[in-house]
Amino acid sequence: MTANLELFNSLFEFAKKAIGYDTYDSLPTKQVPYPFIVLGNMEDSQVNLKTDVVGRTAITVHIWGSEEMRGEVTNAVGKLLLTKEIESANYRFQTRYNKNTSQIINDTSVANTKLIHGIATLVFDWFKK
Repeated sequence: MTANLELFNSLFEFAKKAIGYDTYDSLPTKQVPYPFIVLGNMEDSQVNLKTDVVGRTAITVHIWGSEEMRGEVTNAVGKLLLTKEIESANYRFQTRYNKNTSQIINDTSVANTKLIHGIATLVFDWFKK
């Protein structure tokens, strides 16, 4: 399994357990209760060293809530930004705190609905175990 996929799977489980919201790999196609998390785009770069391969992966995580849930969404984004390290079967992922970013957006893309949309972009350096 690639580092990218292992990070995705590990962060998916971490988000479900640490934050406690339903977590999806894409926006749900049916109505689900708010708040929920969607793991989004990933960008990966790797460096081939003489004896190893290391890399850096950025992943965008979306937290969706109703307009009354600004505090919950903001706290969930904060928990994600504080993630220090994640381990998978074959890799160790360390957060690059100075590269992480976040946004909280008032979203009106759904007719007659106001949502709070939290976006956290997390950057991890990864190393083979």
